[in-house]
Amino acid sequence: MPVVLDIQSQCYPPEMNEPEALYRERLTASAGWTWVAVNEMGVCAYLFGYRSPLGKITPLGAPFAPQHDADNLYLHDLAVSPRVAGLGVAGALVRHALACAMAAGLSHSSLVSVQGSRKFWQRQGYTVVSALAATQTEALASYPGPAFYMVNSLDRALATSLASAGQARHV
Repeated sequence: MPVVLDIQSQCYPPEMNEPEALYRERLTASAGWTWVAVNEMGVCAYLFGYRSPLGKITPLGAPFAPQHDADNLYLHDLAVSPRVAGLGVAGALVRHALACAMAAGLSHSSLVSVQGSRKFWQRQGYTVVSALAATQTEALASYPGPAFYMVNSLDRALATSLASAGQARHV
């Protein structure tokens, strides 16, 4: 957990740093939907997700509320240590998560894009959804802007994953 918190502090401004107790609670709530990337120096990236209804946004700093029968993998937090930036770690973690979601029979993945990451997520097959319920617009506003709710159809993700599978790197 200390390494995950260190990576978080390296990747996000202080107002986006979430407390250790919340991370520990999320690990319990999202069993099976959280991954780390490891290289010779240890953990270098993490990805927290959980099953959630499509269209439901988790506000920044809120606990996860998984719905185990939902057909959507919500990716809440992806962070990559600057020491491995540019090595394809983020894309590899996302492809792995989407492959796990497809293997579980899920049909979509969604997330909130922050800190200018929209183009990265578009390359992963996600598209911006602007028509949101008022409660979800409010949840989206909990993130320092600009923030975008994005969705990926896992059929499209499969094609993207297969096309780039040869580009994955061992970290």
